[in-house]
Amino acid sequence: MNHDIPIKCTRCRHACMESEWLDVPSKRFGGCTEKTCPRCGCRSYFDMTPQIAWCWASGLIEIGDTVPENNEAGDGAIVIAEGPKSALRGRLEAMARSGHDGRLLVPGVPEAETQSDAAGALGAWLSWCALGNGRRSSYGVTFATMKAIDDAPLSTTVQIGPTDI
Repeated sequence: MNHDIPIKCTRCRHACMESEWLDVPSKRFGGCTEKTCPRCGCRSYFDMTPQIAWCWASGLIEIGDTVPENNEAGDGAIVIAEGPKSALRGRLEAMARSGHDGRLLVPGVPEAETQSDAAGALGAWLSWCALGNGRRSSYGVTFATMKAIDDAPLSTTVQIGPTDI
């Protein structure tokens, strides 16, 4: 298990690597140690590992560390958001549609009859989601804009940045 991940304390918001947290004797469990924030002594933290969310032409949304490669037919994933692991899934679950099996879907894309209708539904949804880009309540999650997706050449991933806001 990798213990050198970027984290942020839930109490004082001190950002550091997990390996920098202190091992102190546990007050609850005898003979055990707990990791605590070096600044305030808090025992809980946010995992700030960067992750990426992408969607497929079917509207299915997936989250991971790297975007999958395009297949032989040229079908590929469209990067829709990026942010810290602790916040990305929560933001997507709040803004996307949940399927019957618990998978996340882009609203309107599975029901679209043509690819052009699906692209319009994706664009409308991304525009709505991107309204929160840069706000404190977004917790570092940034949604792509259709401009960034349209300007990207085929077979490349879209890099999301402050200029796309």
